[in-house]
Amino acid sequence: QGNIRVFCRVRPLLPEEQQRQQGLPHLHFPSEDSHSLLLTRPDDSQLGRERRAELRYNFSFDRVFPPLASQQDIFEEIQLLVQVCDPKSPKF
Repeated sequence: QGNIRVFCRVRPLLPEEQQRQQGLPHLHFPSEDSHSLLLTRPDDSQLGRERRAELRYNFSFDRVFPPLASQQDIFEEIQLLVQVCDPKSPKF
């Protein structure tokens, strides 16, 4: 009680989004860590003359659900949390 949990769910691409781009190359889900998400993008110079290494942004959550996660996967993770928040629950 009193703790805030933050989850991240990356939805699957819609068919029209799949046609415009090839997957989600800028998002990386470390296989050994279900709490992290890595966002990358190329770092071009302002003049566009040189290409530098990609920029990397690390995000941490209580849980990250990749695009292929099912509704069942998510519910299994939060079901106890939902039961505790239910005003009909004896724990509330």
